Amino acid sequence: MPNNPIRAVFLDAGNTLFTEVQSRPATYSRIAASLGGKHDPEGMGAEMAEAYRQLPADIEGCTRFSLGWFRFFNDSVLNKQGVPRGSLEAANNALIAYFENPSSYRLFPEVGEVLEELANQGILAGIVSNWSESLPTLCEGLGIANQVDFIVASAEVRAEKPEREIFERALFRAGVSPEETLHVGDHMDRDVKGAVQAGLRAALLDRNTEFESTQEGIPVVSDLRGILPLVEQATHATRT
Repeated sequence: MPNNPIRAVFLDAGNTLFTEVQSRPATYSRIAASLGGKHDPEGMGAEMAEAYRQLPADIEGCTRFSLGWFRFFNDSVLNKQGVPRGSLEAANNALIAYFENPSSYRLFPEVGEVLEELANQGILAGIVSNWSESLPTLCEGLGIANQVDFIVASAEVRAEKPEREIFERALFRAGVSPEETLHVGDHMDRDVKGAVQAGLRAALLDRNTEFESTQEGIPVVSDLRGILPLVEQATHATRT
């Protein structure tokens, strides 16, 4: 790893800081069924994966993960799962309201203490996520917005991980160099490889312990407490 102290830690949001209390296909299927569509979570999951692959990243000026883009996405998957066209607007509104509601998520238990410890050590913390423009409000509702220094949502910056631009925007917000920054997330391509290609350090969060302690030379942690020794080791290395 670079011989620099870690001055900032960037954190992914979904499945890193918090997770949905119900799987996304189950939520979509429940709302579809309430408005005349099928109740078929497995089929819904397949439709959602296909729509994500097929829809362009920019639709009529709406970038992927923005609320506008999700309306196109929702119309596609819900209609294919039997929601009548006349009910698509109501389904869209129900989905957006659900995913903007903090009660639809649960924080992982160690998040508060880790953010507090980073602050105690003088380490900047930022949330950097592929998410809609509602992410700051959601984090406020979850009680973590005031524990981080900034929040960067891909929909706002019109760039998504693993693109370099979203990491550069976060670095600008933090006022630190890539070599002084650790990015942590649960996705190898978007989080780890994206961060490394932008010059940052990276750690893979593997809550299901599917990987060894390192993966392709990258540290692997099973929860966010695992990043604290990485920060400490980097600080100690610069003092010796």
